[in-house]
Amino acid sequence: MTLPEVLAPLATRPGVAGFLTDFDGTVAPIVDDPARARPRADALGALGRLAGRLSLVAVVSGRPVAFLREHVPLEGVVLVGQYGLERLVDGETVVDERVDAFSESLAAAAAEVERRWPTLYVERKGAAAFGVHWRTRPEAAPPPGALEDLASAHGLSVSASRMAGEVRVPVPVDKGTVVRSLLEDRGLAVCAFAGDDHGDLPAFAALTERARRGDGFVGAKVAVRSPEAPPALLEQADLVVDGPAALAARLEDLVAELRRRA
Repeated sequence: MTLPEVLAPLATRPGVAGFLTDFDGTVAPIVDDPARARPRADALGALGRLAGRLSLVAVVSGRPVAFLREHVPLEGVVLVGQYGLERLVDGETVVDERVDAFSESLAAAAAEVERRWPTLYVERKGAAAFGVHWRTRPEAAPPPGALEDLASAHGLSVSASRMAGEVRVPVPVDKGTVVRSLLEDRGLAVCAFAGDDHGDLPAFAALTERARRGDGFVGAKVAVRSPEAPPALLEQADLVVDGPAALAARLEDLVAELRRRA
């Protein structure tokens, strides 16, 4: 298939181009049990090939870096976890030092969630967050505002997700701050970001903000459609693809175009 026009600048300027992607719902299909999520083999293959041709290829996720490292074992692909609170640097997981102050509060909040909603799955995500999932038990979901109130009582915050909520330490990072940092550190003039959920909106905003400087930067916002994708994400996207399989196909199109131009 022909490379979509919005991705063409990555092929014409690969030395200053980056492709960043979320994990769940983008390169990995959504599954009922988060621990069983696995990336598509074709998506992994394409990301690995892009890593040898673009200035930057990165996975930017709410998952812990340890999980990403296990399931995205690709040389040259940058891994950023916990919305920017964890990064893989020289083979080691580096955690934002501001997280330490909230370790006791996070543990206490997780224990309280397990007491109040014992049938829900609480996903421990290292030192920075834990997820509360009700995809398999929608009837047992916390009442509106209840999870937020619990988190606030412990000095924490909540990020909404698909049939889930993530209780996080209140350190001001998100996928937008990650994108801004990577753009600056790598000196990128072209960058695409692929995502599927609310947490990816700040990344879209960061690309839009960067393009407004008027210095020729090109940003491409790619939304991966699903029945649960937030309308705002689809509305803001420069390109909408139908699920992880379609995203993998577009990545292969980009690889093919880069090979053609080599």
